[in-house]
Amino acid sequence: MILRTLFPLAVTLTLLQPAASGQTVPPVVAGRTVTAPAALQAGRTAPPDTAGAARLFAAVFIVRGSVSGSATGGYGVYVRGSRDTVWTRISRSSMLTFGIAFFDNGRTRRYYVAAGNGVHRSTDGGATWRILTSWRTEEILCVVPDPVDSSVIYAATPFGVFKTTDDGTTWEKKMEGIPTWFIQRIVMDVRDRRTLYAATETDLFKSTDAGEHWHAMGTGVEQVLALLQIPGHPDVLIAAGELGGIRRTADGGKTWSAVRGLDSATVYTFRASRTGADIYAAGWKTGIWRSTDEGVSWLQAWSAPGVEAIYSLFVYPADQDHLLVGTVGQGIMESLDRGATWRYAGMNGAQVKQIELYP
Repeated sequence: MILRTLFPLAVTLTLLQPAASGQTVPPVVAGRTVTAPAALQAGRTAPPDTAGAARLFAAVFIVRGSVSGSATGGYGVYVRGSRDTVWTRISRSSMLTFGIAFFDNGRTRRYYVAAGNGVHRSTDGGATWRILTSWRTEEILCVVPDPVDSSVIYAATPFGVFKTTDDGTTWEKKMEGIPTWFIQRIVMDVRDRRTLYAATETDLFKSTDAGEHWHAMGTGVEQVLALLQIPGHPDVLIAAGELGGIRRTADGGKTWSAVRGLDSATVYTFRASRTGADIYAAGWKTGIWRSTDEGVSWLQAWSAPGVEAIYSLFVYPADQDHLLVGTVGQGIMESLDRGATWRYAGMNGAQVKQIELYP
C-alpha cells in the first residue's frame, strides 16, 4: 500500500532519466540559456527571500540524475521568484516531499512540508526546519494547518488522519467512521474550518466537527486521489480517483453524478482559477482538460505529448491565462495563453507533486 502511494504506477519511473555522467544541464526557458548567480553555480543554497515578494514553491518528491533549471540538486522544497528562472532548494536535502502548506494570520507566517519522515515546519522563510511529528511514521501525504489557530494541524497518512492541537507536541488519530486507514488527502472546506474532507481507498469522507467523526459521502469513487471545491460555489465538489472516474455534486454531497468528456480517466489533480471560471484536471496519460461550467463537461486543453503523468497544476490568481504544470520526470511546463502553447520552466528530472505561490 505504501509503495503504491510512493509510485502510483511503477512505469512512471521510466520517465526519470539521469543526465549523462559528469554532464551539467543548464536551465533553459523559452529557448534561451539562463545563467545562475555565482553563489548558486558554486553549489551553495541561496538564502530565502524574506522581503515579502511572492515566490513560487514546488514540492519535489523524487529526482533521478541532474535537475536542470535548478541551482541545487536533490529532492525537497524548491522556490523561485515569480519572474525568475532558477529554482533553489530551501528544505533539507533529500526530503521526500509529498506536499506543502502555508499559514499566515498577519502576525505569524509558517511553511509546512508533508514529507516521507514527518511534518516539517519553517518559521523563517525556509532557512531552518523542524520536524513536528513525534510518532514513528514513514509518510505524511498531506498537511493542512488550521487557517486561524496555528496550534491545530491535520495530517493525512497511510495509517489514518492525525491531528495536533498543541503545535505538534502531541498528535491524535482521528478515524471514527472511516473503515480503512489509508488517507491520501485532506481538504478543508472554504466556508468552515471545522468541516473537512478525507480522500480514502473506499470513498470521500466528511467531518463537520474538526475530524472527531466522519461519514461516507457516497461519491461512487474508490481510491480517491483528488478533490476540488469550486470557488464562489462551495456546494459544488468534484472528486476523482483511480476507480470510478470523476464525480460531481452541486448540493454539497447529497447527490453525485458523472461528468461529460472525462468520465473514466485516472485524475491526480484539479485546479481552479481564482473565480472558478476555468477548472483544470490532469493525471495519468490525460494531458490537461478544462471545464468552463463548474465541472459538468470537459474538453482537452493540451494533449501533453510525451508527458506520461501530471501530478500538479497551478493557475496564477491575478492572471487566469498563466498556468504551470508539474510532471513526473519532466519538470515544470508553463503556458501564458491559457494552455494554447507551452514552454519549459525548469526542474527537468523532477517529479513535482505540488506548485503554490506564497509570500
